[in-house]
Amino acid sequence: MPSFVRAALRRAVRSVPSLGKQVTIEFLLKKFVDDAERPWIERHLAWFGTGLSEEIYAHREHELPELPDGGPHRDALAGAMLLDYRSYLRDNLLVKVDRATMLSSVEARAPYLDRDVTKFALSLPRHLRVKRFETKWVLKKAAEKWIPKDVIYRRKRGLSVPTATWINHGLRGEVDRLLAPERLRSQGIVNEAYVTRLLDEHRSGRANHAKSLWAIVMLQYWIDRWA
Repeated sequence: MPSFVRAALRRAVRSVPSLGKQVTIEFLLKKFVDDAERPWIERHLAWFGTGLSEEIYAHREHELPELPDGGPHRDALAGAMLLDYRSYLRDNLLVKVDRATMLSSVEARAPYLDRDVTKFALSLPRHLRVKRFETKWVLKKAAEKWIPKDVIYRRKRGLSVPTATWINHGLRGEVDRLLAPERLRSQGIVNEAYVTRLLDEHRSGRANHAKSLWAIVMLQYWIDRWA
């Protein structure tokens, strides 16, 4: 799109009021337009990351971590898939599955992570990975032989947690305790003014900072437990 069209769309999306809930269309649209001009690896990390900026650090001389190596991939889709495979899948999703199943003395297996299946999936051309707006296209076509289409192509049901609402209501007192400016200032790890601004914008409905605030809340619980 021409730059003036992109700018107009960005202004229109940003003017939509925050709904104060987790993963709403409004939230996703704002994330999309805010990061649309970045290189693919920065867009991908911003989409799945906490949303925190460099302002989070109490001391600006803090050395920022380097971005993962995107590698010489043929396209952004292949690079994003491989990045997820080496990070989000291994360090997040599989860890949670293992903890949850082991807690119930269950051995879980992930058959789609079989070496041959993985190698085949990563070798597929782009048009077979995503067909128009249909993801997992090859897998779904293969499943049509055994599974009803209304099951295969039904709307995906996410597992998002209502942290946006918890911050404003159910856990309001606990969040206020953990993110109190004097507490953060005494630790000297995060910028208390930046955190206070995020919390004020979230509580007033001007923005949805649930992911960012939840990451800081989890950091505070970690400090309480281990520091």
